[in-house]
Amino acid sequence: MIVAVSLLPIFVLASFDFGVTWDEKARHRYGELIWEYLRGLRSRSSFEAYGGNSYSGLFDTICAALEQWLPGNRYVLRHAINAIFGWIGVVFCGRLAARLFGTWAGVLAMVLLAASPRYFADSMNNPKDLPFAAMSIVALYYISTISPTWPYFSRTTAIKIAVALALALNVRAAALIYLGYFGLLVVAFAVAERTVNGRRLAGTAASLAAVSAAVLLLGTVFWPWAQGAPLTRPFRVLLRSSNYSWGGHVLFNGGDYAAVGLPWYYPLWWLTFSTPLVIVAGVVLSIFVSRGRGWSLRRNALLAAAVIPVLLVIIKDSTLYDGLRHLLFIYPILVVIAAAGWTAWLAKPGHPWVRRSAAALLAAGLVNVLAFDVRFHPNQTVYFNELVGGPRGAFAKFEMDYWGNCVLQAVDWSANTARLSGRMITISGNPAQLIQLDAERFPELSFTFPDRPYHLDVRLNRGSAARVRELANRKDALYRVQTPDGVVLCAVFPGPAFAELQPHLALPPGSRHRTD
Repeated sequence: MIVAVSLLPIFVLASFDFGVTWDEKARHRYGELIWEYLRGLRSRSSFEAYGGNSYSGLFDTICAALEQWLPGNRYVLRHAINAIFGWIGVVFCGRLAARLFGTWAGVLAMVLLAASPRYFADSMNNPKDLPFAAMSIVALYYISTISPTWPYFSRTTAIKIAVALALALNVRAAALIYLGYFGLLVVAFAVAERTVNGRRLAGTAASLAAVSAAVLLLGTVFWPWAQGAPLTRPFRVLLRSSNYSWGGHVLFNGGDYAAVGLPWYYPLWWLTFSTPLVIVAGVVLSIFVSRGRGWSLRRNALLAAAVIPVLLVIIKDSTLYDGLRHLLFIYPILVVIAAAGWTAWLAKPGHPWVRRSAAALLAAGLVNVLAFDVRFHPNQTVYFNELVGGPRGAFAKFEMDYWGNCVLQAVDWSANTARLSGRMITISGNPAQLIQLDAERFPELSFTFPDRPYHLDVRLNRGSAARVRELANRKDALYRVQTPDGVVLCAVFPGPAFAELQPHLALPPGSRHRTD
């Protein structure tokens, strides 16, 4: 409880430092439409042609509704709510670990997940994958509460599982995978118990059907399109989303790949090299230790829950991009397994040096990750572990800040420049929509699209290997957003109208530009 309560303000306050991401404007509009629908101001048929039908809108609707009563910038509000979802995921990750492997495993799981750079960064401004990951671990926790003996779950447990799964489905259709886990677990218990009583089997089947129906009905409350056929449309979206035809390109291993043509090992690479070594080591340790048959069964069940989605996307050749974000929901499961592995070795009977060595390695791993979080804030999303040489080793080989989060830092520098020079500054650049929305936080700035004159040109460093190297090495940069190990994420350059601003310009500290 102390760890959980302490983490909440850290998450919320940190969210203020993160910039707008690619789809936030469209997602917020989607939430406004659903909010209008829930208030009776819009018909369900109006969602038939809407492009957001692949997603439910729980998170976006919450943001749109709260915006009516809470003042301030809508994207700052969205990030704070995003952070609360991230915190919920941390809490239930700890609860799941504590339930299955003991209290200290629960504490360690919370610390490991909160300290994981990419999960922390996604908690601030990933409105799609992070809320789903959080609701998925909530659902998995309540699924873990069912009993291995008949009747397997009470009415109260069934309600909790149905609500948890419905909340997850109100974010993404992949929640149906967890509904499948629930059914498989009950079947496994029935088989292990050798249940042959027809009445019991019929009752169990009826209970499973009732929970499934409740999940599908409640899971479309914030999904107007799916309400048109709640028993079938979520399944259609799940099958369709596995082969989403995104036409963009991805930087991977130094090559420029179409998203639909990435190597089959793409998710395995990202799992290995974007996960902190302290968690990789914990997962490996869990495989080589056992504290009894029940402990091993619980670990193996979690391993299966994490591995199955990865195998499915590889087998189905699913379209993936932007790192591991589409599989973010398996990450808290891996953290639970890692926490179980570390605590098992810390409590291992026998030679004391084994426990001392495990404690020293765990402490070193945690310090290493926490140091990265502090040094790289608010760009934790560019984390790569030591196996690939960190962010510097991955630069120009793999996607870095694919969210465009660092654009806010460049815009903030531009606003500081405007304050020091005493003039309103017009900015533009690429990606224009992120610059525009981030600039809304600063009254000293005005935004215009690149086809008009402007003073400062903000550029996100994303694209092919040649392109990111070229931007990083440009000599005319006024300011660079770069990591402590020297990776250039974003830069500010003179715009077409920079000459009229230059006589009044007082460049703030940190500028790269020099004037005579």
